[in-house]
Amino acid sequence: MNIPTHGKYEWMPILYDFVVTIEPKKIIEFGPGTGQTTITMAKALDENNIDGHIKSYDIWDDRYWGKKAVTQTEYDAWSVSNYITLDHLDFYDWIKNGCEDFDFLYFDINNTSEKLEILYDAVKTQIDNGSVVFFEGGSKERDSYGHNGGGMYDIKDKLGYKILTGNVKYSASAIYNTDMYDLDFS
Repeated sequence: MNIPTHGKYEWMPILYDFVVTIEPKKIIEFGPGTGQTTITMAKALDENNIDGHIKSYDIWDDRYWGKKAVTQTEYDAWSVSNYITLDHLDFYDWIKNGCEDFDFLYFDINNTSEKLEILYDAVKTQIDNGSVVFFEGGSKERDSYGHNGGGMYDIKDKLGYKILTGNVKYSASAIYNTDMYDLDFS
């Protein structure tokens, strides 16, 4: 496994393992930032001969993450650009326009309970049919550092998500059909 090192997201190997296990054909990503999570998923596709593609979306608020071109340069440096389509799209517009189908979705847009519930409500049928949502956050500790909005942990039971890390600030969680998958990498 040859993936980027991300100082905050120690769970990148878990993200990689999810992609290897699920073998998704279509991955949607909201919030690539500098591209570390996208590269991790693309490396999982590449190194395991999985015929998949990632559509990675962001609103490109240059004040926070920088420019789209910088992220594309990272993809090029890791030789994974052929697995990725990088585009400008707001998450709420994606929801409003009917949520394209996916096998695997990575979600990291300053997550709050409100955003997670909007996502869940929009894609629940896809989850029931085997699609997987992997997202940044979900632990109680993460919520104490959260963004403006409600805590994700407060809706854990309602959405039925599984925390994949310990109770840490930079946690990761997933929502999936437990009748279809046993995704325990601990």
